[in-house]
Amino acid sequence: MRVSEWMTPAPITVTPSTAVPKVQGLMRHRRIRHLPVLEDGRLVGIITDRDVRTVDPSPATSLGPGERHYLFERLTVRAVMTRPVITVTPRDSLAEAVRLMLENRIGCLPVLEGQLLVGILTGVDVLRAFSTTLGVRAGRPPRPADAPLTEGSADRVILVPLDGSAGSEAVLETIGEIARGEDASVRLLSVHAPVHEVEADGRIVAFVDQEMERVEAEARTYFQRVVTGLGPVSVSFAVRFGDPVEQIVEEAKASRATLIAMATHRRTGIVRIVKGSVAEQVERTTTVPVMLVQYGA
Repeated sequence: MRVSEWMTPAPITVTPSTAVPKVQGLMRHRRIRHLPVLEDGRLVGIITDRDVRTVDPSPATSLGPGERHYLFERLTVRAVMTRPVITVTPRDSLAEAVRLMLENRIGCLPVLEGQLLVGILTGVDVLRAFSTTLGVRAGRPPRPADAPLTEGSADRVILVPLDGSAGSEAVLETIGEIARGEDASVRLLSVHAPVHEVEADGRIVAFVDQEMERVEAEARTYFQRVVTGLGPVSVSFAVRFGDPVEQIVEEAKASRATLIAMATHRRTGIVRIVKGSVAEQVERTTTVPVMLVQYGA
């Protein structure tokens, strides 16, 4: 697969002199997160919604509301854009593009034909490509564009199992972008081993239901901490006890998930999706498409 097959052609652009508040409004109105910056027709940078959020003055500062507004209104793209920009060409392989996005922790790649910007490849574009590939590999034909995503519901739900490690959280930024692009909600899942009564000095100090409540409370605290990595999307939480593979598959059914997204460690230098044991078993067991995001060296 080539970048040209999946990129978004003729992307919306801004100039270095564009005011940041205008960029903020454009991103909200068009529901996009990345804008290439062109000067005299040449790509000179890129600005993301994260860049805009970073420079949006916080009410916690010592500046008054008027001062914050004055400074923000006069801020231009040139002051906050990222440069130089990592790019690809239309002829590059999609695998190479994904490698660049993962290794550099970026959510998009402008596509250049010589010096001319001809498109942009985002995480949403990559999802569409891999979803098609996964459907063919799993023996399921691609879903018609007008067919319901789930029986009895038109809602899109992305299930994201997390194990509490920084590695598993590597999927969050990508999934946040996909959820916004596809108008989907995200359901975070934490699976724990079955709990038992807690004893000390031969006495029961916590019954099973009390221990379950404790674990669930810790999981909710964890979810609240990492949910910011998704950005502004609709999020729900789930906590389950038992075998990870079984519980992930069951939660996907219960929540009517349309996609399961999991992080998996890249164990070789080969540019491909490497499946961990849990992820591999989940993909073999479920009928829901599974997207794996690599992390690590």
